[in-house]
Amino acid sequence: MSDEPDRNIDLVEMPLEGLAAYWLSLKKLVGKRNIKALAEEAEYTPEPFVRYLLEACLSNLDAERFAAAAQARRQTCLDGLAVRLDLMRMALLDIAVAENPRKTLAKMTAQFDRTPLTEQEAFRLAQELAKVPADPKADHSVYFNVDHHIKPDQLMVTLLFYVMLARREGREACQGYFRFVNSSFFVDGLSLVIDGFDAPLVRKRMRVHRDAILAAVGRKADLSICMCRALRDRLEYEDMFTLAKAWMA
Repeated sequence: MSDEPDRNIDLVEMPLEGLAAYWLSLKKLVGKRNIKALAEEAEYTPEPFVRYLLEACLSNLDAERFAAAAQARRQTCLDGLAVRLDLMRMALLDIAVAENPRKTLAKMTAQFDRTPLTEQEAFRLAQELAKVPADPKADHSVYFNVDHHIKPDQLMVTLLFYVMLARREGREACQGYFRFVNSSFFVDGLSLVIDGFDAPLVRKRMRVHRDAILAAVGRKADLSICMCRALRDRLEYEDMFTLAKAWMA
């Protein structure tokens, strides 16, 4: 195992073993320097939940408040992920049946207590997105990406574009954009839709897949909290390794 932590972490895509290795590498880093070395890690770590834990680890919160804050952040991250996966799932199901995009948007905006953007704004932006393929200077990997890190309003516009594209040109037209999409959840579902699987099967499959992702991310978040507390308590490397093994299958 490398002594330097790999900052390319993602609670959705990264396996549990890789996440455990990350935290153990942080222990080696702290052992060589001190707990303040986590400040640089927090600054350059892209994963929001892990970054928050590192920042909290350096705070003056007592153990009880640290645990409560970590659990609250865990739930916030899971809630945000659930919304994004549900937005993708709604779009996939509507692509499958060539749904009216206005109905798609109405279902997506219902996921929020306050609508992130109006119907007029959403369709204006989605229509502008439809002009991007004709622009040779445009970075398609930015405009057409679907990802669980994207802000909800931006994600809704991109998904609306795909629904509009499928209704106008057929769902097979979406296949040309696969290479721009980072979300394996969305690509897997869209592949089923394009291959002609019926909507009820896709609906059930994506719901089960969504729940599996949330459960797995919940376990990774719990592992991260446990390991971060161990760092905070200055446990020895061997003891942290013993903790990590408890999470392995």
